[in-house]
Amino acid sequence: MLINKVLGTVVAGVALAAVLPMGTAQAATCKGQSCTGQNPKTAGCGEDAKVIDRVRPGGGGPEVELRSSATCGAAWARIEKADPSWKFKIEYKGGKPQFANASYTFEAYTRMVWNSYSYRACVEMYDGQGGNYTCTKWH
Repeated sequence: MLINKVLGTVVAGVALAAVLPMGTAQAATCKGQSCTGQNPKTAGCGEDAKVIDRVRPGGGGPEVELRSSATCGAAWARIEKADPSWKFKIEYKGGKPQFANASYTFEAYTRMVWNSYSYRACVEMYDGQGGNYTCTKWH
């Protein structure tokens, strides 16, 4: 009985994948300032995102990318899979920074900021003290 349910689910998934076009882009749900604080993946802003800068913390550690979407007019930081003690952020001169922590299981990213202001990505080895960041240049 359980095998039939699992098999039915697998067959349905394969059939659905066959009728959906490959590479269908999700339409962006925000633009500019309305993207600030939103998730770049669920807002559809990752489709045209470009890496515009990268930084590794002094002393070594995971690379943080500074990403930007022209369609959304927004930017965010993304970190490769790493120990969750690695904290990173995107700062922008028009408001509060957006923080996130790395994950062992997936690439993590910050919430977005409006890219009309200068912005940069930073990474910190989280030691409970805080404040020791290595950053990209301002863009």
